[in-house]
Amino acid sequence: MTSLAMYDVLYSFKDIHKVILEFAKDLTEDQLHWRPRGYSTSIGFHLWHLARESDFLIAIILTRTPQLGPDFGEPVEIWEREKLAEKWRFPTEASATVGTGMSDEVASTLPIPPKKELVDYLQRSYDAVECFVERLDERYPNFDNVEDELKRKLMNVRLNLLVFLSHDCRHLGMMECLKGLQTGFGSATEKRK
Repeated sequence: MTSLAMYDVLYSFKDIHKVILEFAKDLTEDQLHWRPRGYSTSIGFHLWHLARESDFLIAIILTRTPQLGPDFGEPVEIWEREKLAEKWRFPTEASATVGTGMSDEVASTLPIPPKKELVDYLQRSYDAVECFVERLDERYPNFDNVEDELKRKLMNVRLNLLVFLSHDCRHLGMMECLKGLQTGFGSATEKRK
């Protein structure tokens, strides 16, 4: 049954997540790691950043909004729970960040993992966002009968979800540009055989 949430961000998240994941699955390892000369980030960096941001978003919302309750999940990032920084040998100064505000020097040296591992992390982070939004829409389709403090928090959560939706779209554009620089074909160009 469709919820009557004040917005349909779940559909939009599922749509952009599908586009990004399909884009990522079509990449070669070389395309994933390639950077233009003088540029600090690769498509792999953008995919990692999207996974980290989504992972962080849900954990921080759950930490700051304990009123949601345990059925929304634990406020622990996949990144922390699975010790991905250690597994992927991220430098100490980069292991606790999501990539925002990171210096170009640090960003250019991140050991982006192989595509399969990276896409798996991205998929699981996106699944967590979608599951969270679905639960939120089911439990709070509107602000009726919600106490003022929780209402303010829910309004902030919904705003942050919309911000993250546009964030994913911006990074998709960056990744499409980087792929276009490598292949000569952008997303709006018909692929020639």
